[in-house]
Amino acid sequence: MQQNERYDLMILKNGTILGADFTFSQGNLCFNDKIQPSTVNDDTELDCRDAYVLPGLIDIHTHGALGFEANDKKVDYDAWQQFLLKNGVTTFIPTTVTDTKENILYALDKLKDAVAINMEGPYISDKKPGAHALEKICELDVDFLNSVKDRVIMTTVAPEAGNNLSKLADVVKMGIRVSVGHSMADYQTALKAYAAGATQVTHTFNCCPPLEHREPGLIGAAFDTDGIFCEVISDGVHVHPSIVRMLYRLLGADRVVLISDAISPTGLSDGEYTLAGLHVFVKNAEARLADGRLAGSTVTLTEAVRRAVKFGVPLEDAVKMASLTPARAIGKEDTIGSLEAGKDADVLVLNKDLSVRHVFYKGKQIV
Repeated sequence: MQQNERYDLMILKNGTILGADFTFSQGNLCFNDKIQPSTVNDDTELDCRDAYVLPGLIDIHTHGALGFEANDKKVDYDAWQQFLLKNGVTTFIPTTVTDTKENILYALDKLKDAVAINMEGPYISDKKPGAHALEKICELDVDFLNSVKDRVIMTTVAPEAGNNLSKLADVVKMGIRVSVGHSMADYQTALKAYAAGATQVTHTFNCCPPLEHREPGLIGAAFDTDGIFCEVISDGVHVHPSIVRMLYRLLGADRVVLISDAISPTGLSDGEYTLAGLHVFVKNAEARLADGRLAGSTVTLTEAVRRAVKFGVPLEDAVKMASLTPARAIGKEDTIGSLEAGKDADVLVLNKDLSVRHVFYKGKQIV
């Protein structure tokens, strides 16, 4: 999206503002393309009474919307971005699923305007494939990742598969973040993966062994290791609402990352769609493969925040889990993720019922 070179100063007045410390206070917010430390006279004003003024949301794990996906050769990045912007998601990381190197390279080219790419697969376990094509799963390919390290910000890895664990540190040294997921890793193997530099769990509780008292597995290892981020799909389908609430209570808003895991039917009606060649059936907004396995969600991150609040997470923390915490998870917290002076003016204004009132992207009004 092209931006104007000149930005007028804007004041959002009388809003309930979520400050850089993620506490609410009544007041005004001033910005041009960046958040400003104080208001100035003669700015353009917008009354935001009876509304929450929040940082724009950041979805680091989203596969598609409006009928196309990251792996789709017909993907329309601009349309995807506009759809998400209108829903309050100001930054998103297009996420590919397990595919051939050739198709992933094609996706990287088609999505060259994106901040970066998240590769969910193909370096996963064939025992926990989820909605990934089994025949395309392979061992961690260090040479390939080295060739795309300037565009790929994160990849999901099953550390127990093949020689993946021994290669993991090399991937981390490239600057690519590693998320443990689609994995059968036991507790000790997962601990070794985190010690080697893995920093995250891919959609916690999905496509991995359950947390058991004698076999804590990769989830228990994540809980037991300081600083590991845990993604969660807060749609009420992938995990029980109480799990979202418990995960928040256990780890806090600084470690839980709300994601959409949205796929191509997002924004469309029920029907039959495809995900990297697999047939996906959407009924009552739930996306499943023919055998009943879940295939991703059909919610936006903004809706995931609403549902997290409904599940019992305080609004300020639900927003943090969808803004500053994901920004930290991808190393972008210096420029996005909060309404701190000097950061990009990505601003979401929600009505008290959490419907979208206004959206600003780098200071430009979208809604």
